[in-house]
Amino acid sequence: MAAGLSAGALALLPLLAASIGQYWPDMPARSVLAAQVEQESGWRVNARLKTSRELGAGLGQFTKAFNKDGSVRFDAIGEMTAAHPKALRGWSWANAYDPHYQLPAVVLKNRDSYRLIKWASTDYDRLAMMDASHNSGLGSVIQRRRKCANTPGCDPGRWFGHLERSSTQSKVRHAGYGQSFAEITNTHVRNVMVVRRPKYQAYFKEK
Repeated sequence: MAAGLSAGALALLPLLAASIGQYWPDMPARSVLAAQVEQESGWRVNARLKTSRELGAGLGQFTKAFNKDGSVRFDAIGEMTAAHPKALRGWSWANAYDPHYQLPAVVLKNRDSYRLIKWASTDYDRLAMMDASHNSGLGSVIQRRRKCANTPGCDPGRWFGHLERSSTQSKVRHAGYGQSFAEITNTHVRNVMVVRRPKYQAYFKEK
């Protein structure tokens, strides 16, 4: 059951499993969230990604983004605590990295997106779109869907080969990341759904 799993994953998977059991017990494939945490942070509690305009914190890389004048443009922790005041009561940037908040927040954020993505053809496609939403926002996925629906041969209910190829995000390679924003989202989804997920399926007893 533990084959191929890191020490960090083994230490924190029980907390992730408990969070899913509490907040999303009917999730169709729990391994997806484990793969997403690995993709975001490598199961490192203190994982931190900082650029001149953005700070990503913790297991789920919840982000605070800044405008040129230093004011806050986007605060993921603030948004999550406002949306889920009971479940995430006490979470702030002062304790941003605490896994007892991070992992429930991962579950809740993905659950919220999944419930809004009602147009997917299969659970698998819905989960892939959910992961894309985690990476680049639900609005970006909706824009992909709109573009795909207006493209001959593109099925807006499917991710791979369809919404995957219908990004409206920038195709220009970003100097700070080595990929364009469109490539970053596509790589994120493929890594989570195809590359990383299989190792967690045995842990969650999924076929």
